[in-house]
Amino acid sequence: MSGQQDEDQHDEHGKDLLGEHEEAQEPLEAPELTAAERRAAEILFGDRLPLAERFVEHLCSTGVEHGLLGPREIPRMWSRHVLNCAVLGPELPAGGTVADVGSGAGLPGIALALARPDVEFQLIEPMERRIHWMDMVVKDLGLQNVELIRARAEEVTDEVMADVVTARAVSALKKLLPLTAPLLADDGELLLLKGRSVDQEITAARKAFSTHRLGRPQVLHLGEGLLEETTTVMRCPRR
Repeated sequence: MSGQQDEDQHDEHGKDLLGEHEEAQEPLEAPELTAAERRAAEILFGDRLPLAERFVEHLCSTGVEHGLLGPREIPRMWSRHVLNCAVLGPELPAGGTVADVGSGAGLPGIALALARPDVEFQLIEPMERRIHWMDMVVKDLGLQNVELIRARAEEVTDEVMADVVTARAVSALKKLLPLTAPLLADDGELLLLKGRSVDQEITAARKAFSTHRLGRPQVLHLGEGLLEETTTVMRCPRR
């Protein structure tokens, strides 16, 4: 297990999710948007929806081929992955900078860069195959607001200072806060995508909040009335 994340991680959001005995199979076609998903996607991506659709095509084809996601994730690629991440877009400051720790398959980093072209993104990822894949996708989509950094979060504390730091499916807060908090600007905030155990994680990480000069955490449920299942986010400002 590395300081940032296990290279063969299995998690509730599907990052590198191949299943316990599942091998990468022939990639399936990207799923069609349902009416509800299309409505949400149009709101979140606006006129960049065609690029978001292209991103989903990559996730379902080259993403599977590179072992970043398993074929079982394809039917829910929009609902569980791309829209689940993009709903964080409206929470980002206009013209700000965002560091995404452990970007994996570009979730949430690339999804957010599509939704918020006015924001600059630094996607931090230690694994070469993931960086290689994201570089290909970023170039194919023509994204000008994305910088890829191949490193562990703890290796870039001297060069990254962001208004917002995000992470999804990296580790529990007790381990995640020491990796993400040092990348924050003095007036920055963490926006970490979490799961159902977020309250227990906050309790277990109480000492880490104090150690890393973080304020009171707040749990947000984003996408109500827009997504079938809301996205749970822990928001925490620098203290």
